[in-house]
Amino acid sequence: MKKILPLLIMLLTSTIASAQLFKGRNATFDKPEYQIGAVPVKSGKVVFEENITAKGNAQDILGKAQQWINKRFAQPEIIKYKQYDSEKPGTITVKSEEYITFTNKKFVLDRTRITYYLDITAQDGSCTMKMHRITYWYDEEYKGGEHFTAEEYITDDEAFNKKKTKMLKKPGKFRVKTIDLKNDLAKQLKDALN
Repeated sequence: MKKILPLLIMLLTSTIASAQLFKGRNATFDKPEYQIGAVPVKSGKVVFEENITAKGNAQDILGKAQQWINKRFAQPEIIKYKQYDSEKPGTITVKSEEYITFTNKKFVLDRTRITYYLDITAQDGSCTMKMHRITYWYDEEYKGGEHFTAEEYITDDEAFNKKKTKMLKKPGKFRVKTIDLKNDLAKQLKDALN
């Protein structure tokens, strides 16, 4: 009996963890902000762009954007980031690698590494934020994981069923969290500039 009890507890715990992973459909998938057309594709590549109205001239805006970059990319969820000297005047380019967490509960941590480039181009009175070259490294603890691009996974063609009426579960969670990350970056940058 003493040997069976720990085994039963372990079995029960793993069953509960599995049930949490394979729950039914996520209601978030039905929200309009994640539906068809929410992931823009330009020349075959996923490119999110946000135009942000900001106070000041291009140089002031770039200075505030640089301060935001220094603060935002020093957060603990950032694995690493690198800022590049841009060939375009008035542009800052950052490459970030960070975690996106899908589920973080007792005995269940479902997350992915996301790598992306973020270009911030300033003009007098506004700036453009562009998030592109998005890749994922998922389930890296299991046999080295899976590597794929946003184009292979979160576009309308990949994330929805053939009739485009229902978002698929696995690509859907990547689509939702990537859109959320883009929206969060845009909101943080807007707040930092105004």
